[in-house]
Amino acid sequence: MLPKHSNPTKKRFDRNAKKSFWAYAPYNFIPLPDKLVTVTELSDQDSYTNNTGYIKCTMKTESPLYVRCPMTPSFFSKYGDKKFYELDDDQKNECAHFFYREQKNCPVIPGSSLRGMIRSLVEIVGYGKMQWVTDDTKVTYRAVASSQNDPLSEPYKNILGKSGNKVNAGYLIKHRNEWWVKPAKRPLELGFPDRTAYLKIKEKNIPDNAINGFKKLNDNQYKPQYHEISFNVDILESKKGNKYTYIKDLGSPGNGKYKGFLVCSGNMLETNNEIQSNRNSHSIILEKNEEAEEIKINEQTIKNYISGLTPFQKEPPFNDIRGCLVEERPVFYVERKGEVFFFGHCPNFRVPAIFPQKTNITSPVDFVPEYLRSENKADIAEAIFGYMHGKSDSRAGRVFFTDARVEYASEGIWFDEKMVTPKVLATPSPTTFQHYLVQDSRRAHNPDKKEKLAYYATPSPDETVIRGHKMYWHKGEVKLEDIKELDKNIKKSPTQYTRIKPIKSGVTFSFRIYFENLRDFELGALLWALTLPGEEGKEYRHSIGMGKPFGMGAVKIEPKLYESKRDERYHKLFDGDSWHEAVHKVPEKSKTELIQTFEKYIMDYIDEEENQLNKVERIKMLLKMMEWKGPNTDLTRYLQITPINEYKERPVLPDPFNINPP
Repeated sequence: MLPKHSNPTKKRFDRNAKKSFWAYAPYNFIPLPDKLVTVTELSDQDSYTNNTGYIKCTMKTESPLYVRCPMTPSFFSKYGDKKFYELDDDQKNECAHFFYREQKNCPVIPGSSLRGMIRSLVEIVGYGKMQWVTDDTKVTYRAVASSQNDPLSEPYKNILGKSGNKVNAGYLIKHRNEWWVKPAKRPLELGFPDRTAYLKIKEKNIPDNAINGFKKLNDNQYKPQYHEISFNVDILESKKGNKYTYIKDLGSPGNGKYKGFLVCSGNMLETNNEIQSNRNSHSIILEKNEEAEEIKINEQTIKNYISGLTPFQKEPPFNDIRGCLVEERPVFYVERKGEVFFFGHCPNFRVPAIFPQKTNITSPVDFVPEYLRSENKADIAEAIFGYMHGKSDSRAGRVFFTDARVEYASEGIWFDEKMVTPKVLATPSPTTFQHYLVQDSRRAHNPDKKEKLAYYATPSPDETVIRGHKMYWHKGEVKLEDIKELDKNIKKSPTQYTRIKPIKSGVTFSFRIYFENLRDFELGALLWALTLPGEEGKEYRHSIGMGKPFGMGAVKIEPKLYESKRDERYHKLFDGDSWHEAVHKVPEKSKTELIQTFEKYIMDYIDEEENQLNKVERIKMLLKMMEWKGPNTDLTRYLQITPINEYKERPVLPDPFNINPP
């Protein structure tokens, strides 16, 4: 049995804020299956003894819906290398169009999007594999201001030292394919009282225009910077009698007695919604210590660093592939056993999460059990939709989705005639492990005790795994103000926004799913994912497209099944004025029987006491997430960072049945 998530039983109390916090999110998770349901024999591609036909679907939007159209080749050749905020108004609007085939005012939902939506549901309800978890995104973290009982605090302190006293400073040097660090002079070596490897200077003490190109922390053009400088110092004494270094006459090289680099790292505004940075100082790394020996950077350390780079760390002035690994660039590092084992562009750099007794940096896929990633056997979704296991083992799918085209729109198509600038959506944060990893009290990870939480170096699958398939709550009626950002916020942070042109609710589309040679349980799986046979009296909706955290993309699907009788097709050529296709509508009773065949296939495989699939706890969670119109929206909001950081005490996200606070 996999670790099972334990729900918190009380709010998390923050002594500083004197408030208690509960975890909310616009998403939740469907747990991983304890057993993988596989298909032992796959149907031959050239055999037609099973079910062939199509499912005709009408799909009505229940909330605004948006699927972005890709750039045309000509537009991409001109502007594809530009960021969105670098485009002019007309170009931004061109990027905002809804997906279309022929005309911009005729929106189309691509068959690939429909296929992905249904396949993901078949994977969940079919107790299939968890294959689409990234190995590219590696987990790094920092815990600069974390409280002592934070699970990340102790491992971070062990690496950087108390108050960062293990952090050294130097300059990067490359010898062939190896990276080395030339240590910088330390303040103590120059007679300064500072025991750190570098100096700090408050931004207010940097004279205006003293450094060419210098941008202050709250400048809207601010980005990390490196400036070669010189300066003078006075050794002063504080009121408590402690000596300290006062930096003065800071400016261009050659003006002052001492030389070095002013290192200006991020202002933290790239990771939160504040308007003013809470940082107020920068670092100064002194010149190279020519007498010191170079220190080699461990090869695995370099691999871990490059694997864990965030998008921010790939933007200028950093290298888009190697981050801060630029020759002669100042760097902060921690040395162990004569090698550099940790490094970064700022003193409080991110460090990799690593399992005990291992050296490789962890990634989300490491928290998915191997049996759910195996390529040895096919699951139901692979049997229906096809798969590719490397270059030598692949199988074509037996279902084909058409695009969905507008069938009916009595009150118009567009949510707003103008392009909409939506609010910025939060990106998944690996450090929010209290949402993404199972906390199992039976395995010593009590969700009510912050210091006991499993995190990204906790052994998996012994003690924790990922929470499961991520899904978003429905939010009922969605209004323009729920999506659209305020103009004042756009002006303050123009680089963070995009534009969209959503479809309004009440628009009806139609599409078809053609299938070939599906066995009864396979066709039943497809019908289950389309009809969502849950609790009697409750309604359910699918989700598709962008903006799901806002409640966008809710759709109601009504499928009708048609079966093609292949032997009848050859009895005659014409049927009146058209071809004889031998297609018959399948009665609702037969549809229900196909769904029941699929459910029996699953129930025979899994060890459950229930006699119906929709009564199994895991499937009940899936249906709960798809209930229309969803829970109270106060329970499905993002946690806030300002004015009070609701993430700080790491309240654990409960399962879909227990989102109400105690």
